[in-house]
Amino acid sequence: MSTNVESQRLSNTITAICATLTAFGVVMIYSASSVAFDLRNGDSTSYLRKQAVWVGLAAIIFALARTTSVSWLEKRAKPILGFSLFLLLLVLIPGLGTKVGGARRWIRLAGLNGEPSELAKLAIVVFAAAWGARGTEIFSDFRKGFLPAFGAVAATAGLIVLEPDMGTASFCAAIGLTVLVVAGMRLRHLAAVGAPGVAALGLFAVFKLQYIAQRVAAWRDLDADASGTGYQIRQAVIALGSGGPLGLGLGESRQKRLFLPDGHTDFIFALVGEELGFVGTIALVVLYATLVVLAIRAIQRAKDRFSFLLGTGLAFALGLQAALNMAVATASIPPKGIALPFVSFGGSPLLFCAAAAGVLARIAAEGQPPTPTLPPLRGGRESIEADITEEAVS
Repeated sequence: MSTNVESQRLSNTITAICATLTAFGVVMIYSASSVAFDLRNGDSTSYLRKQAVWVGLAAIIFALARTTSVSWLEKRAKPILGFSLFLLLLVLIPGLGTKVGGARRWIRLAGLNGEPSELAKLAIVVFAAAWGARGTEIFSDFRKGFLPAFGAVAATAGLIVLEPDMGTASFCAAIGLTVLVVAGMRLRHLAAVGAPGVAALGLFAVFKLQYIAQRVAAWRDLDADASGTGYQIRQAVIALGSGGPLGLGLGESRQKRLFLPDGHTDFIFALVGEELGFVGTIALVVLYATLVVLAIRAIQRAKDRFSFLLGTGLAFALGLQAALNMAVATASIPPKGIALPFVSFGGSPLLFCAAAAGVLARIAAEGQPPTPTLPPLRGGRESIEADITEEAVS
């Protein structure tokens, strides 16, 4: 591990921002859920206590990721993906997977519900980074280079679609393919195989997942079905608009009084806007933007090609997830259940974010002074020195 002071400072700053977001999330979860639960059953701390357990587990996951060498993940990329696919299969089996709202996405263990799809996000990034770390030459072979990598992404996304969860499936495909494209996957191969796949997926969504069309229609006209499909997003917009510049005050939300469903989970950003106003939402956006910028700086200092690709995928995943959540809450895109990283209530999303942040902090700590070029195909500074030596000899 590098002892470079700047690398350690970068790693510590990433850790501090993630801890700040998590602490802020605990406060907002209590604020968002306490009144609603008190009105229902008199227990105002129900979600707070559950989240406290998840935060403790997340701290352990972060510490493990932060203290584990990145090369350990590279060597175990295939088993990690295999275990993730196994869990995705288990969740589809009646009696093993927990079905809520027509979707079978959770496995219950020790009184807590876990989503295998959250592990799949991490697994697909690790696998794609390990595959791409072999060098761009591997993608020149369509059968041995492209198909196995694309197949792993397609299998992961396909199992999640069957839950069904089209949004998370698309998210996993996006982050996995992004890593592979950065690693050198041929776009013509991706277009040739991916276009028919996207078309087939679109037809499946149209004929089998009617709720997607209903959500899009409600998003296009929030007043058309204000008490039905469009109710949730309309209430979120009302919450954001009610906050004004400075908000109603912490704990003073009106929408959380059983008006806005899932205010402590997918739509917690709307309640941040209502209670802390435009200033509060902008401060939150700045924190996420800072985290992504620091992650990019860590990637620039990556010690080898695998670290570079892994960091790219995880930084993209955290940034994209935050952007999508805020876009849904502001009615900028059709509604999709996706957690706000570190802030929303929920164990599995928090554990994924903790693992991703821990790995990014490790990449930063192991980093070396940035170079003007990307990490070489064979990995590490040794490759640069070898290339220079070869050129000198020739």
